[in-house]
Amino acid sequence: MAVQAGEGTTEIIYGTTSIPAGPVTLGGYLARPDGRGEWPTVLIYGPEPHPTSSVKNICRVLARHGIAALAPECTSDHVLNKRIALQVAGFISDPGGTWSNAQFGYGVLGIGAGTYDASANATGDGRVAAIAVVGGVLDERVEEEVSVSDIPSLFVASRGDDSNDVENSLDRQQALPRMKFVIYPADAPAGWWNDEAEGFDEERASDTWDRVIAFFAEQLPPRA
Repeated sequence: MAVQAGEGTTEIIYGTTSIPAGPVTLGGYLARPDGRGEWPTVLIYGPEPHPTSSVKNICRVLARHGIAALAPECTSDHVLNKRIALQVAGFISDPGGTWSNAQFGYGVLGIGAGTYDASANATGDGRVAAIAVVGGVLDERVEEEVSVSDIPSLFVASRGDDSNDVENSLDRQQALPRMKFVIYPADAPAGWWNDEAEGFDEERASDTWDRVIAFFAEQLPPRA
């Protein structure tokens, strides 16, 4: 991994990583602060099974703000991904580790279709302390899983995203009293958060990640 300096407030280490999981080794992309101590940690599930360039960039953004971010290699099978999530959680929560304080609680971030894996992770592991969703669908399944996990949550969407029924998501507010909703107006199109997408909106993307970072900074155990 290489060190990237000069961006944000924290120097970081980032790159592909190997995750020991019993007899197998899993893959992923890790960005973490390059400093002593154990840092708050977030698992990121993007819109594709493998970490895309935009998801890797988001990992680095979080790391530059003092939050370690790991995007695991997943599959198109959400049942299998739930098992992968638990194996990855075991890795970051290992008390013998040197960079993550996830044994005291960690966050999950679902982006787009990755929302399904994030919500399943949240309901399947009691160590998850907070969940954020960006540009994802808040349907009955996700509502149930987030409700069962009963943890602080954040939902960020746009009325201009035609892949997401925002009004249907807003109808679920009563069932999810611990979820904060941030809804951008219709002039923020699908992909506003994605620096590779045609609809990328730099101002709103920056606002989105500022909100996500502030949310996790408040909800996760502080650096030890």
